[in-house]
Amino acid sequence: MPANLPPLYFEAEKEYRAAKTPQQKIEALERMLAIMPHHKGTDHLRAELRTRIAKLTEEAERQRGAGGRTQVYTVRKEGAGQVMLVGLPNAGKSALLAALTSAPAKVADYPYTTQLPQPAMMPFEDIQIQLVDLPPITPGETPGWIRGLLRQADLLLLVVDLAADPLADLRALLGELEALRLEPVPPGAAASAEGLSIPKEALLVANKLDLPGAGDIAELLALEEGERLPLLVVSALRGDGLEELRRAVVDALRIVRVYAKPPGRPPDLDRPFILPQGATIADLAESIHRDLPQKLKYAVLWPADRPAVRVARDYSLRDRDVIELHTG
Repeated sequence: MPANLPPLYFEAEKEYRAAKTPQQKIEALERMLAIMPHHKGTDHLRAELRTRIAKLTEEAERQRGAGGRTQVYTVRKEGAGQVMLVGLPNAGKSALLAALTSAPAKVADYPYTTQLPQPAMMPFEDIQIQLVDLPPITPGETPGWIRGLLRQADLLLLVVDLAADPLADLRALLGELEALRLEPVPPGAAASAEGLSIPKEALLVANKLDLPGAGDIAELLALEEGERLPLLVVSALRGDGLEELRRAVVDALRIVRVYAKPPGRPPDLDRPFILPQGATIADLAESIHRDLPQKLKYAVLWPADRPAVRVARDYSLRDRDVIELHTG
């Protein structure tokens, strides 16, 4: 299937080729990734761009380290994806982080309890997702360094407070993100025609469902803004909707889990390799070792319900595939 890439994609590709620094290249690649349509014809290209971004991110971190300066405002990506929690003061982001990860977090009934990025790992089945609680977004006062963190994230969770005015909060939040040249879009959506901001996939999370009247407010929010971004309604305090939120996050990241099976031995089902949807056998081999694709002779897929079968290097991996790689 042809990729059918739009003109905006090729403009971003020109920016990538002209970029001089790893960070400039990452920004251009992220725009290319967000602009391209989602279908089978772009699956392999999408996986390739994500691989390039990962390598450039490592290069940028090495360059920062070589400068001898400590960057307290960078968060190294870990786990199967990096998700940033974004919201106005007192939206309940810290409570949500604690509820989803069981990690200790600064939680209080007053604003600005989070002053620096707070990462923690959210378990989901046999994988871990990195959540990062950010200092609150404050219209006109948001520190510029937050833009860099938001830009590197795989997904944003825009958290609004059902105990306040979530519609007004969301509009203020979107306005501030626009000032940072970031455009929250639904997972899998195409970029806007203007292409002035970097599209960033996002979910809308309405918190504090446990409070009186919050359910009615959540319904109004869904009517007004339900078509802009996918809406998840939760209570960090009581636990409502948290499992649905976990699943929505994993689905939005569009990843596959692949289990390696050494020849003649059982597969390792405890430590899956995490790859983007559309990744191939060749991508899996490279994720194990950069020299492995050249040495790879063939691969075997071990389905749960039928006999093992050889697959080609360009076989598109599916979630929970068990793969045996042969080099000789």
